[in-house]
Amino acid sequence: MSLSALLVAAVGITALPTTAHAAEVSAAPSARQAPRVERVSVAADGTEANGASGAATVTTDGGHAAFSSGATNLTPDTAPRPQSSAHVRDGDSRAVSRIKNSLTAPDISDDGRYATYLDWGSHTTAAFVVDLTTGEKRRVDAKGFKEGSGDSVISADGRYVAYVLRPQHPADPYRIEVYDWQTDTREAVSDGPPDAARDMANPSISADGRYVAYEDAGTKQVFVRDRETGGLKRADDGTASTLVEISGNGRTVVLNSANGAYVRDLRTGKVKHFPGTSAKAVGPDGRHLLYSDDASTLRLRDLRTGRVDVVGTGSAVPGAVGAKGRTVVYSSAETDVVPGDTNGVTDVFQWSRR
Repeated sequence: MSLSALLVAAVGITALPTTAHAAEVSAAPSARQAPRVERVSVAADGTEANGASGAATVTTDGGHAAFSSGATNLTPDTAPRPQSSAHVRDGDSRAVSRIKNSLTAPDISDDGRYATYLDWGSHTTAAFVVDLTTGEKRRVDAKGFKEGSGDSVISADGRYVAYVLRPQHPADPYRIEVYDWQTDTREAVSDGPPDAARDMANPSISADGRYVAYEDAGTKQVFVRDRETGGLKRADDGTASTLVEISGNGRTVVLNSANGAYVRDLRTGKVKHFPGTSAKAVGPDGRHLLYSDDASTLRLRDLRTGRVDVVGTGSAVPGAVGAKGRTVVYSSAETDVVPGDTNGVTDVFQWSRR
C-alpha cells in the first residue's frame, strides 16, 4: 500500500434501497438477484464517520475489510492520531479497530490477524507489521539504520511482508525485500542486472509469499520473482507498464499501460488487453478483474466467461477483490449509495454478489 494512497477520493454509485436493517444496504433490482452494498467505514453501532475514508482492501473470504480514515469516532479510543490512520473491520462482529501511529491504509492477512502499514521510523517513514491479537509490532526493514522503507504488502497467510527498501545513500537504488515474521529475517528479491542503478518499486505478493511482483521505476518493466526457485520472469508486454497486482495464486499479473489494462497468465504466457480501461485489482484466483473506464465506473469482469458486473462509480485499489469475485470494496463520496449517508465525506463500501 503506498503512502500516496492515504485517502482515495471517489464518486459513488446510484442504487435503489432494499429493506432497511441495522446495516445500511442498497441494491438495484435486476433479472438476477441484486448485489448487496454495505457501508464499511462506520462504527460498530452504525455511527457515521466524521472524517473521510478510502484505500480499502478486503480479505479473500470478505470477512475483514481494511482502510484508511481520518475519522476520530470509529473506535472508542481517544489516543492521538495523525491526519489519517489504519482501520480494520470485522464483518461478523462489525467491530472496528484502529492501528495506532499508522500513516497509511493497512494490508492485512486473510484471518485479519496481521497487518502491514507505514509509520514514522527514526529518520523517515518505515514499514511495520503488527499482530493485532497480541499487539506485537515489528519494523520490517533493517531496523537500527537510517534507511527507510515503504509500499509494504502482506501475504495472505500473514508470514511474509514484501516492501520497498530505501537505502540511506541517495546513490543506492531502492530495492524490493521480503520480511519473514517467523524467522525474523529479510531477503532481497529484486537484485536486477549487474549494472542496474534504478529504483525498484510497487511490490505485490502471492498468498503463500512464494511469488513477488514488482516494477522497474526507470524502464517501467515488470518482473516476478519465484522465491522458491530463484527464477525471475518478465511480466510486461514490452510496453512501459505499471504493476497493479499479482493474484493470490501467483499465476496472474495485472498491469496498466498507455494502451489500457492487460492481464498476463504467467503459466501460459497469454495476454488479454482491455483498451481504454484502467485496471484496479484482481481476485485471488486471478479470474476476476476490477477495472474502470474514463467515467470512473468500476466494472468486475470474469476473465473466463466474459461476464461483466457494474460495481459502481468510484475508486478502488489493489486488494479490493475477494474470492470468486463475490466481494469488492471501494470508496465513494456520493450520498445515495446506501440510505442514511449524511456525513458529507468519502466513505468505504463493500459490494457483495449474492
